[in-house]
Amino acid sequence: MLTPAIPLRAAGAALLAAGLFAAGWTANGWRKDAELAELTAARAQADLGSANQALGDLRAAGQAMRRKADEFAGIQSTFGAQLDAIRKDMKNAKPLPVGCRPDDFRMRKLSDAVEAAKQAAAAR
Repeated sequence: MLTPAIPLRAAGAALLAAGLFAAGWTANGWRKDAELAELTAARAQADLGSANQALGDLRAAGQAMRRKADEFAGIQSTFGAQLDAIRKDMKNAKPLPVGCRPDDFRMRKLSDAVEAAKQAAAAR
């Protein structure tokens, strides 16, 4: 009766070894899954940080653009009013006779127009 017991022991030992191997394989899989989850979370945190930085930079650039646009609109409205006043003055001025030089009023208005254009160009 000794002979049939040995194959049962061997089968039991093999079954136990296979069970231990499967348990080890499963535990190692869980450990690797946990490591992978940690790496994914760390990468997501890094991506979130860089995205927040980019959003902050974009927000600052947008605010700077808004300030410059408002400044430009102010300059343009002031410059437009000055140009309208100059046009009105030029329309109301007496026409020059042929071969005549401009009077002081016209020269002053032309000089003002040139100065306003220089200031507008310098503001850019």
